[in-house]
Amino acid sequence: MLAKQLETWAGYNKDTLDRLTFIIVDDCSPTPLEPVVLRAEPKVLDRLRLYRMSKDIKWNRNICRNAAVEAATTEWVLNLDCDHALPPRCANKLFRTNVDPECWYRFARIRIGAADETRRKDAIPESCEYGEIKPHIDSHLMTRDLFMRSPYDPEYTGCLGGGSPFLARLQDIATVWVLPDDVHLYVYTRHVISDASIFTLDRDTSQYKRLRRQKTASGNDVPKNLFQHEWERVL
Repeated sequence: MLAKQLETWAGYNKDTLDRLTFIIVDDCSPTPLEPVVLRAEPKVLDRLRLYRMSKDIKWNRNICRNAAVEAATTEWVLNLDCDHALPPRCANKLFRTNVDPECWYRFARIRIGAADETRRKDAIPESCEYGEIKPHIDSHLMTRDLFMRSPYDPEYTGCLGGGSPFLARLQDIATVWVLPDDVHLYVYTRHVISDASIFTLDRDTSQYKRLRRQKTASGNDVPKNLFQHEWERVL
């Protein structure tokens, strides 16, 4: 899927590329991402930074997201799940869209490919090869400052979950909008790209739900120790 992302970015026009920095955080996957990244076109590599976590921890999205935004130097940050891609025409359109720094934005999504195990909940037929589905909890646009006022909680690392508390805190401090339909994301299924998503990790959410109840009951729902593990820049 990373190769598809790099190919997508290579399709951006020069004006769009010149305004972007691509930050990839490798969550210490067994197969390092560097060889794949180095096959990207030079114009993409010039705008890209690759980081790698020091420990391989399942469901390490929360710390990886915080690390990526910490590393960002731009005013705005766009967080994407790996199986989501911003098509070139939508990226070009995004920079012509009026956005408010006091708000944050979600994206309409177009599913590419028939449903795999992770997409059977979509409100379109499983056999549908191309169709709109609802915005995703973890793909969003906001200013770096707004994100750091309400980052992901690293205590949810290790289990599936943590996006909902992040969004709940964010909705308390900023208004959310869905971007126009012509600024949408593609979400690929494994029927199109074999490694578009991972279904080998435990998707049981009971640990997350138990932890969230405990944190809510104790009033301890403010993220702390955002970067509990070391990471280093690889490229």
